[in-house]
Amino acid sequence: MAAQSRELWTELLAPMVPQLTVDALEWQPIGSLLIASNAEEGEALAQRQHLLANAGLEDAQLLTAAEAKQLEPSLDLCSEGSALLVPSDMQVNGKATAAALLQACEAHGPRFTALFNEGARKLLQGDSGRVLGVQTEARRIHAGRGVVVALGAWSGAFLADQLADVRWAAAFRPRRGLLLEMPRPGGMPPVQHGMMELGYTQHYSQAGSAGAFTAYQTADSTAAAAGAAVAADKAAEHAGTDKIGSEPEEGIDITFTATTSKGGSLLIGSSREFSGFDSDAPEAVRAQHFLPGLAAVQRPDISVRSGPRPYATAGSPIVDTVPGADGVVVAAGHEGSGLTLAPATAALVADLLLGQPCDLEAEVIQAVRCPFRLSIEDFLSM
Repeated sequence: MAAQSRELWTELLAPMVPQLTVDALEWQPIGSLLIASNAEEGEALAQRQHLLANAGLEDAQLLTAAEAKQLEPSLDLCSEGSALLVPSDMQVNGKATAAALLQACEAHGPRFTALFNEGARKLLQGDSGRVLGVQTEARRIHAGRGVVVALGAWSGAFLADQLADVRWAAAFRPRRGLLLEMPRPGGMPPVQHGMMELGYTQHYSQAGSAGAFTAYQTADSTAAAAGAAVAADKAAEHAGTDKIGSEPEEGIDITFTATTSKGGSLLIGSSREFSGFDSDAPEAVRAQHFLPGLAAVQRPDISVRSGPRPYATAGSPIVDTVPGADGVVVAAGHEGSGLTLAPATAALVADLLLGQPCDLEAEVIQAVRCPFRLSIEDFLSM
């Protein structure tokens, strides 16, 4: 999914969409550096290099700790450490990209209307049961092809309420993410690549990933995130229950990420914490362990960004038609990789709405299907 998204991002940057330019998105072809702190993690890096090669990304290179520190002089890495360099990885600024995409939509004139401060209240169904539109706080909106539910961490609660199916309430959970923005201290060498600790990417492959494709993005309300194409093991179906897959461990999880914005500021992360929709983020990060030069940064110079990532309890995002709600497609659960996977997600959503074949591999489509689709359809056919 990330491999196709990467190709589509490149196409979108062509003159096809005038608003999406390299400058507008703060597109930076700076590559990524995935860091292992010990020999065991180093073996995992070698496996990841193999997986990337199988996905068609053949430029990934394993580096010793000394080689990694040559590339990134600010990095402190023990002799047992190692790194995986992916020179072809690219980075965008999430806030700038969202603004550019909005401008591109607004360029369609009357075909596009933004109602950001007008909450959706109800899915409107016809006599046949097909969803024909949406009732907002102020108006009814007719759906020509269908309705896309892309409400992030709120998607499950909305669908559970509209469909009276409590299993949707457990499909997504808000997982608070943290990003710190700060100036680079004068004596600290620049951070040249998008760096991340190996543990960061493992959040996308806990359920038995069949592959991963590293992509980097910097987001406004979430940490700089490694995108990953995952083929998670199909979650166990719990007919008649509100469980989907295995529940993640609670508490705060902190892993290191660092990159440099196009404007020159450092973006440091990252934490993940199941704390509901509470936005009061802790400021605990591991970055100084890897970048000791950060000790010179003064607290008043640090800007803290925090927000709820949509965590999919089944292991992969859900991009699928909604069982029992004809005319509705859900696209949610990308956690920190929303922009990374956005083009392929949009292509799949369009294909689902139009009822046409999708270019994604069957294995990927299966991985992002509704994990309890069969149990709902079986129930409806009874």
